[in-house]
Amino acid sequence: MHGVNIIPTPDSRYWPPSQTILSATISHKAVILLWSNNKESKLHPLWLRDNCCCEQCLNQVTREHLLDLRDIPADIEAVTVEVNTRGALCITWSHGGHRSRFNPAWLYAHIGHQSVDTPKPRLWSASDFSEPPSFYADHGQISEELLNDVLLTVSRYGFARLRDLTTDLELVEQFAQRIGPVRETHFDRIFDVVSKPDGDSNAYTSHCLAAHTDIPTRESPPGIQILHCRIADAKGGESTMTDGFKVAKDIEQQFPEHYKTLTTTKWCYANRAGPKDYRWEAPTIGLNESGELLEIRMLPFSRAPLQASFDEVGSIYAALRCYMEKANSKEYQISFPFKAGDLIIFDNRRILHGRGEFYPQTGDRALRGTYIERDDVMSKIRQYQNQ
Repeated sequence: MHGVNIIPTPDSRYWPPSQTILSATISHKAVILLWSNNKESKLHPLWLRDNCCCEQCLNQVTREHLLDLRDIPADIEAVTVEVNTRGALCITWSHGGHRSRFNPAWLYAHIGHQSVDTPKPRLWSASDFSEPPSFYADHGQISEELLNDVLLTVSRYGFARLRDLTTDLELVEQFAQRIGPVRETHFDRIFDVVSKPDGDSNAYTSHCLAAHTDIPTRESPPGIQILHCRIADAKGGESTMTDGFKVAKDIEQQFPEHYKTLTTTKWCYANRAGPKDYRWEAPTIGLNESGELLEIRMLPFSRAPLQASFDEVGSIYAALRCYMEKANSKEYQISFPFKAGDLIIFDNRRILHGRGEFYPQTGDRALRGTYIERDDVMSKIRQYQNQ
């Protein structure tokens, strides 16, 4: 497979050599590939022709299609197929004799034999962690390698902590922008979590905050939250975190009726103070089209009144209570103190966070935070891997 990496691919990613193509044949219009691990692939001619990456079919800079799908004959067929000396699949097409080459590593990854995305989440409870997975800056500096390790940890476990950073005001925004653009919300672009007499959220008080996710009042809540501790002199205020996906999975096994309620009944979350009036209805546990966990929406102190029939109210509240009790229990929730120079980055649509009460009369406490999106984390990980 020597030289395979110079065979073009439809995207700009690096596809490391994997399996070689032992043979390529045509059978009933399908292209049949036999791989070096004895697996066989049956490829549709339309799929292959649509993914041709020659200069006529693909912009070589943007890696975007030049060939319009409507210009591909619906009855397109492969006339000849062969594997060249570099291991590439070469096809000559009907309707004009166009010729395509395909990188075997790219092909193998895109026909279901291996994942082309990041690892699946690894669920955890309090027995797995006593504090967040932690990384240490080098004299306040974060290398690209260290940043990648942090983001991989976030993609797997939902959270990570960086320590030994400075307490500069600009640090949290600079850190966020190394990953992606800041996600602006109806709160400030960069927000300071301090006790305020006129704050428009319980976060701006010194009260205890139960396990929650931020801003479920929006159609798409921010995917990633970043919190940087600048001052940690006040007593109390320990941070808490819970893997909301682990709680959901355990409820699915232990209380299937509650799980059904939590994944189907919509709660409305709404801003309840100030001129803004954002509100959105969604289930507590959000699933994707395959029934896999997608997000958790849980902001106990911003729930609007439940809209349900009298007969449904009891079971809906019981399911929500079950989730909240687990999310705030010692079995699932970890508690740890903030230290000045700590930075926490976590998946706001998976990890529920909170804090214990703190006492402003004993000293100052100041966190500075912002949001980015999950997409930004995944893109940054792929970018580092490609490099």
